[in-house]
Amino acid sequence: MLHWSRQLLAGATVGCMALLAPAASAADLIISTGLGQPHMWVAHHMNPFADAIEKATNGEIKFTRFYAGELTTVGRELDGLTSGTIQVAAPLLAPYHEGRFPLSDVTQLPAYGTDSPKVTRAFQNLLDSDVDLGNGKTFYQYEIEDKGIRVWALGATAPYSITTAKKVLKEPADFKGVPLRAGSAIHTIVLEKLGSTPVTLPGPQIYEALSRSTIEGLVIAISDWPSYSIQPLLKHSIVDVSIGHWESYLAVSNAMWDGLTDEQKKLWDETARRVGLENAAMWETNVGIVKDKSIKEDGGSFVSINDLSKEMQDHIAKAAADTWITWIEKTEANGHPAKATAKLYAQLITAEGGKLPAGIAEYLGL
Repeated sequence: MLHWSRQLLAGATVGCMALLAPAASAADLIISTGLGQPHMWVAHHMNPFADAIEKATNGEIKFTRFYAGELTTVGRELDGLTSGTIQVAAPLLAPYHEGRFPLSDVTQLPAYGTDSPKVTRAFQNLLDSDVDLGNGKTFYQYEIEDKGIRVWALGATAPYSITTAKKVLKEPADFKGVPLRAGSAIHTIVLEKLGSTPVTLPGPQIYEALSRSTIEGLVIAISDWPSYSIQPLLKHSIVDVSIGHWESYLAVSNAMWDGLTDEQKKLWDETARRVGLENAAMWETNVGIVKDKSIKEDGGSFVSINDLSKEMQDHIAKAAADTWITWIEKTEANGHPAKATAKLYAQLITAEGGKLPAGIAEYLGL
């Protein structure tokens, strides 16, 4: 059992906790997130998952929960797991661990006709795949196995959309020089290809940047607007083209996993997969809720890419295709099997009904 109060744990530094906190048993686990409780990955993933495990085990496994970076901040989840400060990261946000998960951004590549459940299934299938990426390793072996953790797919975000506060983007020239927030390396590539000026900012800084007009808009999932209180500031969205989906992991330390019984491991795995898909459904449900509220209360507008000019459609399609190629070539140049990963993910997401940008199937040899 843990002998430290929640208040002491929340006030201590991660370094101190690694030295002072006794290791949690398999029955008493520290689960931590760098995100606030309203976030879709907390309210509709972390908490339902923990609740389900506690209920199914009649309290044999229970969690001490930490939110909003109380114990581990965004981008430090892997360190928290491997140091023993925490046993469960919900979520571990791979894109913020610079250089540590080079292939996990693959779901952020632009596509058409995708939604959260499709991407969640495709990403979990990527993790489960036994396909050799050409280096003798599967995706899971290459990306996860040597890090001392085990992972499952979160519910992927809803499609990322291009949204602005004031400026209406109708034609290709409208993008030129417009400062738009990018939340990842792939989003930066997309915005550069579109002709805008990418501004890299973490989520908690978006509201102030929009309020001060430091940025004119951003690439983000519409259902994520309430997480950052930005809904009243956003007016114009281009929809029906996905600027990718942000995916990442529910992660546990190997030390924690090894302390579970075979029955507990089976329950954990089944629950993680089920809750991930339930979370995915909530992401999609929330898109409609946020859209309706934006239209009724904030004067928001949502324009289908299919209703824009052919020049605009072609411009966005070319930027999407160029983003696949640029990400693959840059990642390959750093020594990682990006093309094989992109090809496998493309097969998995098209099997779910998604469509690739024009020319990408041929580029990948599909």
